[in-house]
Amino acid sequence: MTATKPLTALLVLWDLSEGSGATFEDLRDYLRERSIPRFEQLEGLRQKTWISSPDSRKWGALYLFEERHQAQAVIDHLAESPVVTLTGKHPTAQLFDVEAVVEGRHSGLDLLMAGLARLSG
Repeated sequence: MTATKPLTALLVLWDLSEGSGATFEDLRDYLRERSIPRFEQLEGLRQKTWISSPDSRKWGALYLFEERHQAQAVIDHLAESPVVTLTGKHPTAQLFDVEAVVEGRHSGLDLLMAGLARLSG
């Protein structure tokens, strides 16, 4: 068995249920044009999964980082996020310790090409 190293998860969520005129399509455009290219270059980021729920009007992301301080750096700069400008809202952020990661049986879809932002681009 190979040596393991702890990972840190970060959950960031915007509540867009009141006081935001941003649409989910606006946010998907932002992902395609600015956010995906920027985060592809972020040191220590193992994965970022953007998430949305039109029913609850929530938008956010789940990150996996190699080091806790890398996740904390994202939290420290959330007030400067373009999503704050787009939505007029500040997110909640919570750090977690990662207990385990697994990838189950699946169709073989490339995760880097998955998601609604990739479909409507």
